[in-house]
Amino acid sequence: MKLRSTEASDTFSALLTVVDRMSRVLADELATQVEMPLERYEILLILAGEGSMRPSELADRRHLSRSGATRLVDRLERDGLVERRSHDGDRRGTALALTPEGEAAFRAAGRVHLSGLERHIGTVLTDDEMSELRELLTKLNEGLEAHGAPGI
Repeated sequence: MKLRSTEASDTFSALLTVVDRMSRVLADELATQVEMPLERYEILLILAGEGSMRPSELADRRHLSRSGATRLVDRLERDGLVERRSHDGDRRGTALALTPEGEAAFRAAGRVHLSGLERHIGTVLTDDEMSELRELLTKLNEGLEAHGAPGI
């Protein structure tokens, strides 16, 4: 049985395909050039932007189970890329932050990641097309937010 498609379903399918393919290409480049899994880079990216974050917030942000986040953070900590610190205002809680080694690994992976984005997006779309796409994605995100969809 063939399902009926609509402009919205075809557009969403195209979006999923591009995101999946781009993620695989970028993951391969990170693994090959700096021996870092994309999942690990994404965690370092979040921590670099936030400064520090509770493990539970990180799990929510990456849509990880608490146990999955714990295992990932334990590996990052064991590899010297993150450290646990006491959380401001709450002696019982801990926050995660990048170590100097984590910052260096993030910068090296970031160069590979940004180069890949430029190569795979910036050489295909014009600046105007990228701006238009960003505006459309922002509009979709705002629509989801207006309908109560959880944020990242």
